[in-house]
Amino acid sequence: MKLLTAATTLSLVYGAAASCSDYDNEVKLMDQTGADTGGTLYYTLGDEDIMVCVHNPTESEKGIWTAIGFSSNGKMLADDGPTHNSIIGGWTDTPMKFDMTSQAFDGSGVTPSATQTLTDASYLPSDDEGMVLKFTKKLEEDGEVPIKTNGENKIIFSWGEPMSFHSVYSHVKVNFMAAQDPPEPETNDEVETIDEVDPVPETNDEVDTEPEVDPMDSGAVTNVLAAGTAAMAFVTAAML
Repeated sequence: MKLLTAATTLSLVYGAAASCSDYDNEVKLMDQTGADTGGTLYYTLGDEDIMVCVHNPTESEKGIWTAIGFSSNGKMLADDGPTHNSIIGGWTDTPMKFDMTSQAFDGSGVTPSATQTLTDASYLPSDDEGMVLKFTKKLEEDGEVPIKTNGENKIIFSWGEPMSFHSVYSHVKVNFMAAQDPPEPETNDEVETIDEVDPVPETNDEVDTEPEVDPMDSGAVTNVLAAGTAAMAFVTAAML
């Protein structure tokens, strides 16, 4: 069995494992060079809080800690305003919020926050590979960087082996509302119709015929009488 941290070793003994399959949205975690770390931030946004799940695919014989936090400038330390804090799994039995006031190598600049308000916090081996950090955090807390539901959030993250600097670190910019409700592609709802075709002009399809002859026409009567006279003459000649 791989040696992780004390907390994760206990979870392995009892057969516990975690996944992020029940969350609504996800964001790929890219490192400072733009390369894919393989890690993913999953979240479900509520009215007053956010449920977070971070999958860190890294595995190590020494163990792995995972940290994620909300920053005003995309950096570990604040320029001004509220002190940045990160939720760290793997340093204590249960993930906690840590204030970040310096980058001292001995870790003296990363100390537990005075208020620990996380709920449903856990740090367990993934049912796939690596580790899974879970917690629910209030969107707004006194003395902390607020989490915007509709606006840009700068999320810092890192992980590494125990008692060492991070081997992976960076930050991502996320608009939680826009990420979970992407705009629908524009569509043309108008139904295409075939252009109306001008009707074919009417034509006279009747075939011309010779005009009918009126039987009472004088010319026709004259022709009939002449034909009859000729026939009588022929019969008379035959009898002689």
